[in-house]
Amino acid sequence: MKKNYFLLAILSFVMVTMNAQWVDNIEEYATGNAVDGENFVEWGPGAGYGTSSNVYAFDGTQSMLVGGDGVDPVVDLGNKIFGTWYFSFQMYVPSDKEAYMNVQGTVPIAGGEWVIGDWYFNQGLLSPNVGTISDTALGLVEFDFPHDEWFKVELNVDISLGIALATVEIKVNGSDVVPAGTAFTNSGGTTATALGGINIYSVGPNMEAYFDDFILADSIMDTQDFATKGFRSAMSNGTLTMRAQENINSVAVYNMLGQQVYNANVNAMQSSVDMSNLSNGTYIVKVNINGTEGSVKVIR
Repeated sequence: MKKNYFLLAILSFVMVTMNAQWVDNIEEYATGNAVDGENFVEWGPGAGYGTSSNVYAFDGTQSMLVGGDGVDPVVDLGNKIFGTWYFSFQMYVPSDKEAYMNVQGTVPIAGGEWVIGDWYFNQGLLSPNVGTISDTALGLVEFDFPHDEWFKVELNVDISLGIALATVEIKVNGSDVVPAGTAFTNSGGTTATALGGINIYSVGPNMEAYFDDFILADSIMDTQDFATKGFRSAMSNGTLTMRAQENINSVAVYNMLGQQVYNANVNAMQSSVDMSNLSNGTYIVKVNINGTEGSVKVIR
């Protein structure tokens, strides 16, 4: 249960970084015990947690197993209602096994608030290497995934304009399943209460999935991809200057109320934003570099 907490204070220099709220690689749970750390809860009292297992591991020697024993664990993402959030984990589904999860709008669960789901991998053992999410703002979506090897699941949730205008991106094994900018709602357009958590329910006797390297960060990108673009920025005399090794498509600035105070199409490798007329405070700067979107906080 390895956790790291960071506080980012960006004064005169800004660079894109992953600011982890928490990280858990399942290494500090005794093998065979419940994964019941502070970022994991049960759907309800007695519903059951995942189990620390040494059968498969992406990092280290252990991962979290959710098998066919009817348990109902939830990864608690903290009921986020503002900001930009990146959540990822590694996942392993053996051949002839299935997996299930959904995205909940509030934790503790109570009656349940399905925002995105039902999210299956090889549902009913009828579709090996194929997954589906039945209820998204786009309706039913389908994706590919590999059995018998680790693959990454990623969610980028942008709540910088408030939960009513929140958007989501979902990637599985590096491929977009729900593209960036999709409304963070179900197919009926119902607004979520918050980014609550991920429910990993033991959906049946053939459920067997392993999870490792959970990361929740206050960022909205795969920072590894974004960092390769060489993004840097610096504040001087009220002017924010940004540079990259690739084309900066656009820049937008939001105050902490979610109001956009600046927006520009750039289409160059350098951009300057005059923030001298803005009130002192913290701002979120969203930058798009060749289709990869990142978000950083800057203090004016």
